[in-house]
Amino acid sequence: MNTLMICRLILGDRVEAFQEKGGRLLPLASPPSMFKGEKPASVILHGVEIEAGTWKKVVLAILQDCNADAQLHKRMLDLRGRISGNFRTLLADSPNGMAAPLKIDAGLYWESKFDTEALLGNLTEKLLDRVGYDYQNIVIRFRAPQQNMVGQEAGSHTEEIVQNDRPEMAM
Repeated sequence: MNTLMICRLILGDRVEAFQEKGGRLLPLASPPSMFKGEKPASVILHGVEIEAGTWKKVVLAILQDCNADAQLHKRMLDLRGRISGNFRTLLADSPNGMAAPLKIDAGLYWESKFDTEALLGNLTEKLLDRVGYDYQNIVIRFRAPQQNMVGQEAGSHTEEIVQNDRPEMAM
């Protein structure tokens, strides 16, 4: 089954409305390697689109949705200090020792200093599966190629303005 058909099953008739905004749709349940090199525009949780222009924002939105469920929140609290990556703890009660902590809630932090594939793999396989969070109906909408180009052109232009924005010396 292709990803568009899966997205249609998840989003129903609203899939066209999301597609009209531009960018490809991909379910979070897809293999993490499929997200590599892509730039997110939003995450669609429970049919509601949340703007998330970075992978960290996507992950934080999902973690906060998971945390909103009282049972899952308790499971996450119980797992603090027990989920580790290769070099550091992924879920902890403080940001100490984390390279790029995301604050989920008071006393609940997630390590996010990973490439896209590792970040999403850690999220789904090491945390969400363990706490019982159903992420099968979450869809990521990628930026359209035009959105990427506009952002790059704007960034280059801004840098050029900053570089040329020097006070002139009076002689």
